[in-house]
Amino acid sequence: MKEVTINFPTYSFVEELYIGLDENATLEAPTPYRIEKPVVFYGSSITQGGCASRPGTCYQGHISRRFDCDYLNLGFSGNAKAEDEITEYIKNMDMSVFVYDYDYNAPSVEHLEKTHEKMFKAIREKNPFLPVIIMSRPKHFLTAEEKVRRGIIETTYKNAISAGDKNVYFLDGKALMKTARDNGTVDNCHPNDLGFYSIAQALTTVFKKIYSGKKI
Repeated sequence: MKEVTINFPTYSFVEELYIGLDENATLEAPTPYRIEKPVVFYGSSITQGGCASRPGTCYQGHISRRFDCDYLNLGFSGNAKAEDEITEYIKNMDMSVFVYDYDYNAPSVEHLEKTHEKMFKAIREKNPFLPVIIMSRPKHFLTAEEKVRRGIIETTYKNAISAGDKNVYFLDGKALMKTARDNGTVDNCHPNDLGFYSIAQALTTVFKKIYSGKKI
């Protein structure tokens, strides 16, 4: 017996799915995920998996396979701006970890500053012990404005730590692209497969701390 995970294609609609089996084969329910609750990812087209060569090579796919956990991908190309409506939706989800990065979709520094910590606090208020991973845009070399944006995101993390939060983590873009450096994107923005692998490598270190061999 073996277990198979089917990743549906990106940017394509699945109208019908056929799976061929030997006539003597046995089909059974899969083994449950080791982690009982899914990871929720929220962010931009990068989160969505844009420019991955296939669905399984986005960074969430790597994390899912490495930790045997399911995930929900709330990546919205150009449309993740930490609106109150999506914050309300996410904070009521049953999840083991929340990961968010919508820097690229925040239309201005002012918008990011106005919404980033606000979103974190709303989710933390409803989920006081939920592990939250905060990420800045995955990029090795930053412009002056990008450094300001990174500072805003890190401030959310620092303020949480100062308030006694023990379940918040921060990964900056340079750490996310440590393995790929400047070879990890197709357009100096969207990761290629190497870039997604690099992000997964950085996230793996944090997920090991969070899960530590226990079910969540």
